[in-house]
Amino acid sequence: MQNSKFTPFIFFSEAQAIAFSEAARTLLTWAGTNYPATCFKLAREYIARIESPDHKIPLDDAQDLLALLGTCCMTTQHAQPTRTLWSDCVRIMSIKIANMMVDLEP
Repeated sequence: MQNSKFTPFIFFSEAQAIAFSEAARTLLTWAGTNYPATCFKLAREYIARIESPDHKIPLDDAQDLLALLGTCCMTTQHAQPTRTLWSDCVRIMSIKIANMMVDLEP
């Protein structure tokens, strides 16, 4: 028997994709010059997947995106609004991941 590699995806509704995207883009904008360009580029690629017409992202990439956005919080001069946006991203993504895990249970 062959092992098949299953890639779980997180799917967003249009409203969830817009809310997540707006918060994430603002975090990246506020990240400042201390945020590495490679991290910025990778985060934008992940956000673009959520913004695409099918509004989906692989689970592993979603987890990486949350880590990249969390790093933004440490490089910004906008402490309080950044924490609020970070919380919005974590809340949206956590709900999506939790729902996906329930759907995957036997």
